[in-house]
Amino acid sequence: MSKSNSIWKQADSFLAMTRKILVNGVTAIVLIAITFTFLGGIFASFGDSEEVSAENKVLWFKPIGVVVDSEVYGSNNISIEDLLNGGSEAKQYELQDLLDVLGAAATDDDLSAVYINVSELGMYWASAFKIAEAVKNIRDSGKRVIAYAEGYGNNAYLISSQANEVLVNEYGGVDAFGFSRKREYYVDLYKNIKLNYNVFTAGDFKSGPEPYTRDSMSENDKIAWNAFAVPMWKKMTSMMEEGRQLPEGTIQNYGDNVHIMLTEEPEPAQVALNLGLVDMVVTREEIRNYMFEEFPNNEEDIYAFPDSISIDEYLSILESDTNKSPNKIAVVNIEGAIMTGEAALNVAGSDTIVKNIQSATKDEDVKAMVLRVNSPGGDVWASELITNALNEFKNTGRPIVASMGDVAASGGVWVTTNSDEIWAEEDTLTGSIGVYGIVPTMDGLYDWAGIKVDGVSSTKAGEWDPREAMPGYMKDIIQSSIDNTYKKFVTKVAENRDMAYVDVLPIAGGRIWSGVKALELGLVDKIGDLEDALISAANMADIEDYSVKTYKKEADPLDLFLQEILKNIDYQVKVDPSLKILLEKSSKYSKIINPEEENIMAYCFECDAIENL
Repeated sequence: MSKSNSIWKQADSFLAMTRKILVNGVTAIVLIAITFTFLGGIFASFGDSEEVSAENKVLWFKPIGVVVDSEVYGSNNISIEDLLNGGSEAKQYELQDLLDVLGAAATDDDLSAVYINVSELGMYWASAFKIAEAVKNIRDSGKRVIAYAEGYGNNAYLISSQANEVLVNEYGGVDAFGFSRKREYYVDLYKNIKLNYNVFTAGDFKSGPEPYTRDSMSENDKIAWNAFAVPMWKKMTSMMEEGRQLPEGTIQNYGDNVHIMLTEEPEPAQVALNLGLVDMVVTREEIRNYMFEEFPNNEEDIYAFPDSISIDEYLSILESDTNKSPNKIAVVNIEGAIMTGEAALNVAGSDTIVKNIQSATKDEDVKAMVLRVNSPGGDVWASELITNALNEFKNTGRPIVASMGDVAASGGVWVTTNSDEIWAEEDTLTGSIGVYGIVPTMDGLYDWAGIKVDGVSSTKAGEWDPREAMPGYMKDIIQSSIDNTYKKFVTKVAENRDMAYVDVLPIAGGRIWSGVKALELGLVDKIGDLEDALISAANMADIEDYSVKTYKKEADPLDLFLQEILKNIDYQVKVDPSLKILLEKSSKYSKIINPEEENIMAYCFECDAIENL
């Protein structure tokens, strides 16, 4: 027995030592990472800062990430997908920064040329049109613009087509094939797994819940989408063809017949070259050599690219706004899906937004507010919390001007209904004035499994359980709530637009509209950008000079610290690619549809179809 005890003691001692080594080892790695992070920052702060110059350099315009109105910091930006990819998150580029860089480049005699590669930049098309116009302005100013990509999508080709030269990798191609909106329809799946989804809608064109009720796209959904996408595609192809000096209809013909072209010439890059969509087909080495021949670097190193200046470096040398006027115009951003909680990337957290509005309300130097909306909507309750805070600001007698960006639909319209004036971009996706609710029940699954649910309740209102089939009176209650919320929504829009309720109904119903069409229908007042909205707000406030104060989420030191740690710790989690796709899809919509909460939603699922094209 003693020998047996001795063996177990040794085993226990071995396990304890192993555990200690593992714990201490991991702790040491983390501490080393922390130490180097801090030391790096300290040494960087004491190091000599090299002066940045654009003289005889190529502006290297290669943003990799996503375009936003306002950058959001915080560790809650990191998603499951980010962690699976090593802790990195998409870099955020503020649209105005990109436009400022390109605008300055057009008149900067120091720059030799501008190199464009936007194939890894996610954006909506309204932003893409603005960037494309800025590139066109550089070309028209006489400065040389060279575009390259290893594959072009709609937005990347729209922007690149405005360059003097368009190059593509030999294994790439031009996939500017328009706007295809495909959705997954789950109604048969839920029947198979005995899960019942109870869907309640208000608005004939509110197509968000259709995947839960249908097995195909409805005619109303097709009508609404095509009415928006067809003219937008026409505008996009026209700009591409003008930029490339191609006959009208070239891009449409390419998209309709590329399957035939590729049977005759199986290399997509060569097909694009034959049609004049690109000027050269190159390898990575050939584009490097080409750039060296055109713009040799100071070291005369033929294996290096030209001396260049990055977007961030170029921004640092641009003149900053020196206006110190005591009169302020507050800019509050609503960007992403509207939800309760704190703001994060792609999430317009009502807690953060309300806090920003209240800060502006307290500041007596703030003479007006511009509400910059770039949101497909979301939770009605969160939207109403934001609206209430805006109402408090408005009650102080100061004007509110709404500025719609790429998308301001559903809840993104709801939050503008306290505005004295609404501006939209020509290509803003807006409208989708409708609401819905989704409540899943488990009765089918329980019946299949042979589980019975029974019991008693003190009241009729408390007797229904989600494990049981939803009774008729509960359906009536929820539908009544949805209808009432829809009535409130339409009433808010009608009162804000000074229209009769019955006149708003035909243009509501969950239908989407472009900014130009919204102006025609009276849903917005004017077409213009954020700068136009600021000028209008100043006029309303009767001030001649002003400074702009943009309210953002306060950076949490712990959030920034955790993000820095994740950047400096090299790790990888091996996950099956198909699982990554499922996680990406589920995490995107789980923020909007939460089976544990009976939320009433005003969210535009149509808006997701154009993201990152």
